[in-house]
Amino acid sequence: MASKYFTKAKTLSATAGGASGDVVYTCPNFHTALITFLNVSNGATSAKKYSIQWYESSTTTYHTVVDAVSLIASANEDVLSSGFIALKPGDKIIGFQESSSDFHITVSGEEEYKPT
Repeated sequence: MASKYFTKAKTLSATAGGASGDVVYTCPNFHTALITFLNVSNGATSAKKYSIQWYESSTTTYHTVVDAVSLIASANEDVLSSGFIALKPGDKIIGFQESSSDFHITVSGEEEYKPT
């Protein structure tokens, strides 16, 4: 099947997760996706906390990837470091922060077309 690489970025504004969180990426219909890079940067002048969730569409469940991680000012970190997250159609990567709009999230990976 055909596959393609993608990169998505989002500046967070949400301060709560679940359905209130910011959607960073949604796996398209008829595709699977491997998220191989998930980077978070803090543009604030002080340490702030962020959280990342994975929404599993088949069970309508929000799973915590990282929860309330404190990141120092003007820093970034690779959340996955040496792993990946596999997504099915409709699954999402969600982000939120403790306050204001200081965090930026970038995800990259590969989508593979899987017709039914």
